Order: sequence, then C-alpha cells, then structure tokens
Amino acid sequence: MASESPRADASAWCRPLFEGTRLSMLVCDPVSQEILDVNDAVVHLLGYPRARLLGMRLPDLYLRPGRERAGVLRPETCRLHARVRRVGGAGGEVHHAILQRAAIEYGGRDAVLVVLQDVTRHVEAEVQLRDTQNELHRAQSLALIGNWIWDAASDPHVTASPEGYRIMGFRPEDTPVTTAEIHARIHPDDRAMAERARERALHDPDHKYDIEFRLVRPDGEVRWLHSVAEVRRDAGGRAVKMLGLVQDVTERRRAEDDVRRLAYYDTVTGLPNMNLFESEVEDRLAQLRRGAGRGRSPARLACLIVDLVRFRDVNYALTHMYGDVLLALVADRLAAVVGAAGVVARCDARFPVVLDGADEEEARRWAQHLLRALEAPFSVAGISYEIGARIGIALAPLQGLDYHTLLRKADIALYQAAGMARNVAVYAAEDDPHTPDRLALIGDFRAAIEAGQIQLFCQPKVTMDGREIVGAEALVRWVHPDKGCIGPETFMPLIEATDLIHVLTRHMLESSVAQCEAWRAQGVRLPIAVNLSARDIAALSLSEHLRELLEQHGSCAGLIGLEMTESSLMQNPAESIAELERLSGMGFRLYIDDFGTGYSSLSYLSRLPVDVIKIDHGFTMQMIDDGRAASIVKSTVHLAHDLGMRVVAEGVSNARIWEALQALGCDEAQGFHVAAPMPAGQLLDWARASPYRLPDERVCA
Repeated sequence: MASESPRADASAWCRPLFEGTRLSMLVCDPVSQEILDVNDAVVHLLGYPRARLLGMRLPDLYLRPGRERAGVLRPETCRLHARVRRVGGAGGEVHHAILQRAAIEYGGRDAVLVVLQDVTRHVEAEVQLRDTQNELHRAQSLALIGNWIWDAASDPHVTASPEGYRIMGFRPEDTPVTTAEIHARIHPDDRAMAERARERALHDPDHKYDIEFRLVRPDGEVRWLHSVAEVRRDAGGRAVKMLGLVQDVTERRRAEDDVRRLAYYDTVTGLPNMNLFESEVEDRLAQLRRGAGRGRSPARLACLIVDLVRFRDVNYALTHMYGDVLLALVADRLAAVVGAAGVVARCDARFPVVLDGADEEEARRWAQHLLRALEAPFSVAGISYEIGARIGIALAPLQGLDYHTLLRKADIALYQAAGMARNVAVYAAEDDPHTPDRLALIGDFRAAIEAGQIQLFCQPKVTMDGREIVGAEALVRWVHPDKGCIGPETFMPLIEATDLIHVLTRHMLESSVAQCEAWRAQGVRLPIAVNLSARDIAALSLSEHLRELLEQHGSCAGLIGLEMTESSLMQNPAESIAELERLSGMGFRLYIDDFGTGYSSLSYLSRLPVDVIKIDHGFTMQMIDDGRAASIVKSTVHLAHDLGMRVVAEGVSNARIWEALQALGCDEAQGFHVAAPMPAGQLLDWARASPYRLPDERVCA
C-alpha cells in the first residue's frame, strides 16, 4: 500500500486540503503505524526526504528518554499541553508538537490522519517562564526576600510568594493567610507600630510604608523582618492594593547589635565604654542646658571617676587574664550600688560614673557608698585581694556644662585626692594646675629659659644662736614679659611630669654655682641649696653632671646644697642611697626637705648620708597654737641632733615662732621673719642692711 499513490484516491478525504495546508499532516496505518503519506509541511518541518518518511513508523519520530541532546528542554517540564510529543528532526532538532488524530479512508482501507501542531515556541516560552519563576524564588530564598500582595477586593486575605510565606512562618498548606493571622504573629511590642504604619500608608498618599518589626514564629523563635510596600489607588484616591516586599533581616540586626556592643560596651565588664558614657552624659547635660532636670530636680548632676589604686598589682602577679576577672567583679559591685540612679562605665582601671540630680553633698555620700562596696576582699584565682580606690568628683552645672570639661575636672579632682592623700575630692579651681593658661606657659617654658626669664631667687637661712647668714635656698621665678613674676605653684606641677624638670634643674644648678662664684668674687662665701625632684634623682646622673659643672666654673662642692624630699628618696631607696653617698663623698651638703610630710622611714634615714633636716613650714607655722605640731617639731629637732644632723625650720614667719624654735635648740631658721624670697643678685645688698651678719670668705674644700 505504501507504493500506491495516494493522489489517485480523492473520494475519502479532501486531497487539496492535505496538499495545500501549512499544517503538518501525515497518514499512517492504524495498527502498524506505518507512515503511508505525508504532505509538504511535514517534510519542511522535520527535514526528512519524503521517501525516507514513507519508510518509517510514526513512533520512530518520537524521541525516547535519553535520546535528547544535552541541554535540550525536556517536555515533561511543560504542563500547558497535556498531549505534547517530542518529535525529532533529521538534523537532530527537537520539535514539541500536539498530535491530533482522525480516522479516514485511504486507498480503500482504514487509516489515521495525524496532524502535528508545532508548539515548540510556546513550550520553550512556558519553560523559560517557569525557569524564571524558579530563579526568582531561588533568588528570594537566598536573599531572604519575599513578595506579598494585599488586595482590598479580597481582604482580609494576603497572598505571597513561597519565600514570603516562609519568612512569615507559614507553610504552603497554611495558605491562604489572613491579615489577622499575620498581625497575630507580630511581636506584641511591635504590633501597634506595624498597624499604625499600615493604616497611615493606606490613608496618606505621601507616607511611605517602610518598617522593621519582630515576628514570633510558631516554634517561639523571634525574627526581625523589614517590609516595604507601594499602595495602588483608584481614580478616587482609595487604596485598592498594596504590593510589598518582606525580608528577614535577623542576621543583619544581630550583626548590628554585635557592632553596637563592640562600639559602645566594654567586652570585659559589660559596662558602657567611654563612647556610650559620653553620649549618656551629653544627653543629660543637654537637658541641663535647656533647664530641664532628669527625673529629679533641681537640674544638676555629678560626674565621678573611681580609680583602682592597686589594680596593677593583680596584673603583674596573676597576668591580665585574672586582672580582667577582677575588673568584672568590681564592675558588678559598682553597678549594683548605682543602679538606676545613673550610669557606670569602664576605662582601663577607672570607672566613670554619672549621677542624676546629685549636688556636692549627695555626690560625696554616693562616693562613700562606692568605696564601701569595694572594701570587701575580692577572690581571684583562689586568692583574696583588697583593692583600694580613690574618687574624684565634678559637678554640673556648677563646674561645667559640657562633657569634656566635666570629665577633665573630675580627673583633676582625682589627682587632687591623691596629692592630699584622701579617698575623695571634689574639684577645686584654685588647686587646678592644668588650666589652659598654664599649659600655654609650659609650651613657652624652654624658650623662657633661653630668654633669661627663668630667674634665680633666694631666701636666706640664718643661725638662731649667732644670727649669722649661713646660706640660702634657691627658688625659681618666671619673670614673664606680659604676666609679670610667676611663682612656681603655677607651672611646677606640670613641669614635674615632663622632661622639662631636668632642664629646669640643670638651669637652677648652673645659676646657683654661677651666683656662688659671683659672691665669692665679692669676698662672701654663701652656699645655695637647690631642690631636686624625684625624677631628677631617678633619671639624672647627678654626680657626673655636678662634677662637670664645678669644673666648668672652677667652683667647689661645699658651695652647693642639694635638697630632696623623703618621698623622692623612698621611690627607689637603694639607688637613692648609692647616689647620695657619691654626692656626699664629693663634698655636697645634703638636705631632707619637708621632713614629716612624706613617707618616713627611720631605718633608711639612719643610713642616708644627710647633713641637714628641714622641718616643713606646715608644722612650724602651727606649732604655737597646735600642741601636736609643736611635739612633732620638738621630736624632729631631737632626732636630727641624735643622728648628728643640723635642723633648719622653714616657715618662720614671726618672732614668737623664732623664740619657740630657739628654745627647742633649732639650728637655723628660714622664713618671712628673716626675709622674703628675693632676686639672687639683691641678696648681698639686703644682707648688709639686715640685722644679720655675713660670714667671711673661707677656702673651699
């Protein structure tokens, strides 16, 4: 039958339609499915020669699983057409076709007319759309972003993408979801805010819906969501639809919280660090500047700095790890005391505190509470430690209305507490050496020495029995071209903390040696005693420097005395004693200055090669009215004499003190009763006009 021409049989079906249509048609045997005839459209579609097609069966055109080339679209991904077949072309191309069958008579026999409707483009478009949707869902899943739609017509239901539902904690089988169900899952603390934002977006065309809120999933997990939406409106301006996106931003919020903790909280103690402390204090000060208190009135606050005195001992003994443990324990105690009354922060071994509504009296009470909280020992690494503390206090608005000023003054108060050997001090402007004007002076100090502004003044010392002028103490004065004569109390506290103290000491030593030689040239031998600081003794090779200085001026050591305080010597007793022995061996006269006010050690005093003890003016000036001060003066005189030392009393300001000291057997006196400090060049003129006598020149050893 395949060899019989189909063109001869036109009675059973419309031959012109078969030949002229653009539809791909073929005729096949209903049982064997042998292809009996094809039209030109099939030949064109599949690319096979007509003779080749007539020798094939219809199933031979179908592509079986595994025969597709790699990358060819699989028709099972298509759901649009239920009866789509994959038909292979002569060149290996794949066609997606719908096969429609109809029974016909062909050449006097039963046959089947098969129409192949090529839907390849439709299938590929559908597959591409499906892939695009899958990629979108995948992208949403990776970005934790879903989309949602609220339609006024279908209210109260909300439709969403699969990722949108998942983000909101719903499963596919839970859909559709109502607005009420979503709102029920919003964290109770955020629910009212979310509802207000939605209602405002629906009724206010200028409002942008953009919120972050917490959502509680069915398993109790709390997630942070960020949702934005656009409202579509009808011609009358009524909201008809909201198109939105929702994103899970939990990890971002956690990262932000971590960054915030690192930026604003101390990792060791959990307390606010100085960044957050500054913000807290500035917030309170801003309210004070506006005249509004914070919780209590009147409008005021106190800034305290709690300094751990012996904290470094723990670090040195047990390493920083256990030091951190101690800091955390201290933080817990301080935070428990302050509670809601203020804020405690941490900065190294210091704990700044701001107290709301506290005046000076109340701040002092709080300081005592904090000190008592630290009195009990701390157990660290199985060892019990006691940590001392000092507290400096500054008050607002009395002492400042900006953070940095207030903190600086609390720090200065802490410095003042240490200087006065107290646990608590409130800032006092008159005791503050760190004012901007003084700092500016320090910047000019080195140039002032070179310009001759740092001048040598002297205050004479006389014997109490023979009223002979036996020497003078070197005193420094800054004769400023604009500010006049500036006393050492203005610049020395800052100078002593810098290397400028060494520059000043060398200048005073050189000036004193030069002055002594000038007096010798006039026939007067008058020694000058120069003060040395603790840093001078620790840092300078005094003996070598003084040897060079004496050689330079051709002078002798007997003309120079060296005054040192007990505290400066006790900082490093072994090295101090060794250096003093070298100086004493060179012939210098050595003084213990301000005796009784520093760290006294009789065992060391007995070993020091000291010639003279100077009684501090604080005891001398009070000895008439204060029996305890008089007892200290008397004991010091007897102690010095028993050790073979002479005694000089400072602060002899009147005749009554002179007479009392003379009765105790004090050797020498220095003070305003004798003479006020004066420029060194004027001392001989004063001496010649005074009731005291100058010694004759003697040969230096």
